[in-house]
Amino acid sequence: MNSKVTSRYISLTRLTLLGLICAAIAACSNAPTTTTEPPPSHAYAPFSHKLAELEKLVQWDVEGKLAVYTKDKNNSGLLTWRQRSGYFDLLINGPLGSGQLYIEGTPGLVMATSSTDKLVADSVEALFKQTFDWEFPMEELRYWVRGIPHPDTAAKITYNAEGEASTIEQSSWKVKYHSYSKVTGLPMPKKIELVGPDIRLVLVLKSWLNLFPFPRLNPNFIATPKSG
Repeated sequence: MNSKVTSRYISLTRLTLLGLICAAIAACSNAPTTTTEPPPSHAYAPFSHKLAELEKLVQWDVEGKLAVYTKDKNNSGLLTWRQRSGYFDLLINGPLGSGQLYIEGTPGLVMATSSTDKLVADSVEALFKQTFDWEFPMEELRYWVRGIPHPDTAAKITYNAEGEASTIEQSSWKVKYHSYSKVTGLPMPKKIELVGPDIRLVLVLKSWLNLFPFPRLNPNFIATPKSG
């Protein structure tokens, strides 16, 4: 091989390698990026441990505010929710246009009492659809208020920097967790936004009490103190 041919061969080889390198760089820049969730900083991490523990929770008392945004009107008021295994009661003041609404129920039977009427239905969902013509996802909300998805329905979850649920998409609803508060060291949802078919609900849960059984700490997780 003479020197001219050799020189041309080397040039072509260099060009080919350069082209491959450029193609590889372009492919990397166009590839979807992924991020690793930062390690959570509380003793109930990881999320899978908290999920398993909170699914066992059968009792709580929580007080806060409820805001309802529909196409026709917006209202807000106070909410008190007491859950005892299959039994629950809700006291809602203001947002439903009835002054005060008291709802109590067990599986298969729900009764609502207002200052002007008393209604009976098979479920909270049926009661709200019948009375107000909008959806109230009570079955899923029993889990969403704990910061976890309903276990029997497919869900898409994103997480915040602390490893808690940031959003849950499930059953035609999108749930966004704006903030958490600590309940004896356990992060529990504080402000939750629910967006569903033609309605938006905002819950601000100010106080959590009487959680039972209280979720156990994760024995496999050791919180790393923040440097500072």
